[in-house]
Amino acid sequence: MIDVLESEQWVAAARSLRLDPYCSLRPRFLGLPDANAVLSSVDNDCRNARRSRLLRMAEGGTAALYAPTHVYWEIYRRLPRLASFSPVPLVDLRRHFEEEYLPVMRFVRVSAGEVGDPQVLAITDPDDVPMGQLAKLIAPCVVFSEDKSLRRPRLAPPDWRLAAGFAADIAGGSSDRQATGMVAVAPGWAAVELIKFLGRRTGISSWLLGACIVGGAIVVLRKPERRQAVGKYGMPMLQVLAEMLEEARVREERGLAGLREVILPAPPGPALRQRVAVVLARQEEPLLAREVQELIEVRFPGQPVPPLTEIRTVLSEGSEFVQPARYRWQFGRQAGPWRSRE
Repeated sequence: MIDVLESEQWVAAARSLRLDPYCSLRPRFLGLPDANAVLSSVDNDCRNARRSRLLRMAEGGTAALYAPTHVYWEIYRRLPRLASFSPVPLVDLRRHFEEEYLPVMRFVRVSAGEVGDPQVLAITDPDDVPMGQLAKLIAPCVVFSEDKSLRRPRLAPPDWRLAAGFAADIAGGSSDRQATGMVAVAPGWAAVELIKFLGRRTGISSWLLGACIVGGAIVVLRKPERRQAVGKYGMPMLQVLAEMLEEARVREERGLAGLREVILPAPPGPALRQRVAVVLARQEEPLLAREVQELIEVRFPGQPVPPLTEIRTVLSEGSEFVQPARYRWQFGRQAGPWRSRE
């Protein structure tokens, strides 16, 4: 009975850290920054010699960043204007964008066609329609944009910087928690590795060496004054580690709670194209059509499993899906630096 309760508590704790039901460990959610969000982040990075929230959430594996293809060209088109208002030279702004942002973003050529979603139909600026279409295709996701045409139909949160801060809290809290955990287990890990090394060099079995070390520790700690010394210096260190773990946990949960309030929910009854996009957008590596089919079965239980022929048709007809290798598919593509003919 106790084991069952502990198992249920573990599952509940794991679920509390989930933000997107279709994501596993990496990424934890999908982010869609528009040109304004990227340019603002690039400028602030260069002005203040720091890494933006967009970069921190992407580099830590917390978020996978996507944008419609036109965002790529819009950024390059607007970089000279940004440089005219910034103390940072254009060459530095462009280099920072190309070296730091391009590697962590994928660009998607959104398929043209009739728009039937009410939220997308409510977008007043035609330039923002591809972003709205992309968001509804792969939702749940967070759109990082301050454009009114995306905020009014609630495709983007009221304050994208605040939302990005929540995402950075998730990334930072998770990173701090893992780093603190490594510090806590490092002495034990080091001892195990030392025993293995000595065993290889001396030819004595590792278990015998381990028994000798444990026995020696018991002998050393027999005297009360030695046990007091260990407690005097060891307990404060353990207390500090526990406080650091708690701070990291609180920070991570604060970020999760904040993003849950602004994340664009998944549409009910998604079409096959949406299900294929949802699966592929959350994968770090390209998949075979059969692997896409298997993941659709797992991620969308209770719905009929589509045949491979239909999945291959969706993959081949949708401009959002690309083939980086034979028979393998991914959602969107990475883009290299643009080199003009000048």
